[in-house]
Amino acid sequence: MNKFKDGIGLRLLRYVFGCYLVVALIVTGVQLLSEYSQAKSNIFSQTYELEASFKDSFISSMWSFDTPQLEVILAGITKIDIVAGIKIMTEKNQPLASSGNVVTTDSQIISSTDLLAPGIKKIVLVQADSTARQTLFEYKFPLEHRESMSDPFKLIGYGYIYTDVNTIIERVKFSFILIIINSLIKTAALWLFFLYFVNRFIAKPLAALANAAGALNPEKLETLNSSKELDHVMKTKHNDEVYLLATNFDQMRIAILDKLAVIESQKSQLEERVLDRTKSLSKANDELRHLTLHDALTSLPNRTLFKDRLEQFIKVGQRNNTRFIVASIDLCGFKSINDNYGHQIGDLILIEVARRLSSVFRSTDTVARMGGDEFYALLALESDDCSDGEILVQKFIKVLESPILCDEENIPSILISANIGTAIYPLHGEDSAALIKNADMAMYHAKKSGIHHLHYSAEEDIRLRRQSQLAKDFNIAIENNELFLVYQPILNIESNRVTKIEALVRWQHPTLGLISPVEFIPICERTGSIHQLTQWVFQQACTQCKPYCDVDESLSISINLSGRVFSQPEIPQLLENICKLSNMSPSNINLEVTETTAMEKPDQAIDIMNQLTAKGFTISIDDFGTGYSSLSYLVMLPVKELKIDKSFLLNLGKNSEKVIKAMIDLAHSLDLKVVGEGVETKVLLDMLEVMGCDYAQGYYIAKPLSADALHNFLYPPNLQKAHSI
Repeated sequence: MNKFKDGIGLRLLRYVFGCYLVVALIVTGVQLLSEYSQAKSNIFSQTYELEASFKDSFISSMWSFDTPQLEVILAGITKIDIVAGIKIMTEKNQPLASSGNVVTTDSQIISSTDLLAPGIKKIVLVQADSTARQTLFEYKFPLEHRESMSDPFKLIGYGYIYTDVNTIIERVKFSFILIIINSLIKTAALWLFFLYFVNRFIAKPLAALANAAGALNPEKLETLNSSKELDHVMKTKHNDEVYLLATNFDQMRIAILDKLAVIESQKSQLEERVLDRTKSLSKANDELRHLTLHDALTSLPNRTLFKDRLEQFIKVGQRNNTRFIVASIDLCGFKSINDNYGHQIGDLILIEVARRLSSVFRSTDTVARMGGDEFYALLALESDDCSDGEILVQKFIKVLESPILCDEENIPSILISANIGTAIYPLHGEDSAALIKNADMAMYHAKKSGIHHLHYSAEEDIRLRRQSQLAKDFNIAIENNELFLVYQPILNIESNRVTKIEALVRWQHPTLGLISPVEFIPICERTGSIHQLTQWVFQQACTQCKPYCDVDESLSISINLSGRVFSQPEIPQLLENICKLSNMSPSNINLEVTETTAMEKPDQAIDIMNQLTAKGFTISIDDFGTGYSSLSYLVMLPVKELKIDKSFLLNLGKNSEKVIKAMIDLAHSLDLKVVGEGVETKVLLDMLEVMGCDYAQGYYIAKPLSADALHNFLYPPNLQKAHSI
């Protein structure tokens, strides 16, 4: 029974009778609709006959005003089975008499539809004394009367005959039942007959053929030599598709017997080859897996394996509440080794560094090469004070101290060191990306600071983020008018007059407030924005100070130049063009350059300075005494002035006074003027005067002033009339 239940015969039967059932349902539905339509048409015809039969009685009773007689007639009509109700209305649609279920003024009509039958409407309504929805067919006909044959008809009212839809349904209900029973009997009979023939002529032969196919088992030679199921199918008298399929099965069985011996012999050979290939493939897979997860040069784990082990460390740390260190290791000066000795020596260095790393770290740790001279390490911590991790880092730093010997001729032993940055889980990050990023940041800071090892610092992270934000925001700072200049007066000590002013740039950030130039100028130098900033400062200073120079032609405007602009050969011509546009004489402009800038590339600096002085600019050495100037170069620089750094005055001592005096005397011996910065008290001003200093600058003289405040400082109210500008 189960085989037949799952067989093709029953499945085919389901498909055929599924289609038959759909067709039967459609045909039955059409029959039912036809019966319903016929019943409805008959009732409408009877309604017309009722009108013809009783119309004269209605007119007679209405004309004689015999309302009781009219009501009796209506009551009699409602006893007819097709009539649900009847009413008589006057010509002005006022109710005169009614009987049964009719539409009144209190009825709630939901919908009203005109039918194809003349004068008949389909009305869906709810009566006033009920909540049930009803469907009535309303037939409306006029009532007309004339006194004599020669008189015209006169409309005296309307008659309404109502038929309930349930009356139609009751009439066709018996026909519906007969149609459905007839369809079910035919369907069941046809199902049984079809089931019998499908099972006999399709299902059973196919089942026998399936059993014959199952007997074709190479593992059982007896079933290959003889198959009762297949023989049974071959004996069938019907030359149909099943017989042809059985014949092909028999031919296939004979072919299998012919080839079985060959297959068996080749099978053993194939198994041997597969075994050999499997061993080779397994070895190749092991090698490929090692190459995929390890660095080809040093055999250390590569980036992929390192990240996988880092994730495992994190899972163990979360489960056991343990800590570990992620170390970012970068070799110092490795690029110069490649450039000077070649990549072959560079590879030897990397191999030796990897060997030394592996010798220092424990078996529980992981050391990986990420590429180039970048190494990473995972160090398990056994205590919360991180002392064992610190010891391992220091061991690695120490193991690198010994020179790396090369076998190549003419190449000496090579010294190499490393910068290491470490981040601790979970203090410095709880996921792999944060730990790697923070370890890298600590390494970069260690490299920048010139030290071997640094732990990650959240404060340093905040500082670097702020620098990144400032670098991004500066790109639009000039366009948004966030920059402005202040001016600090410089006093001529001998004449006790302000003869110089220094232009200083400030940045009023919209969200971070006032940003010191000490913070944002180095950022501009790193990003290249210093060139744009220099031009802006120069243009603003020339425009704002031009009126003062017109009043006092000897007034000097000091403007700082970054060393980065000295890489621009066109800077002298650029500054001269700005002076021409603002009608400012270059002789009124003093350019301040730090001695570190001047000494960084002295030949280039001397060439640029000579071009600037040839165009009329004067040059000062700013922050003198803080760098490592060469006196031989200082003599060659075309400068007119030295500015002693304010640190000497702010940290004044016995030796500082001697140094300041020596610098003043040195400058005077070279025919240079001297400006003392950081003058915050009268005592310092008097001291510089005694030492013979030429100019003084500092808070005691004046703090940096806005352009408007500078006007009031240079020209007090009692002098503004005489020096109006």
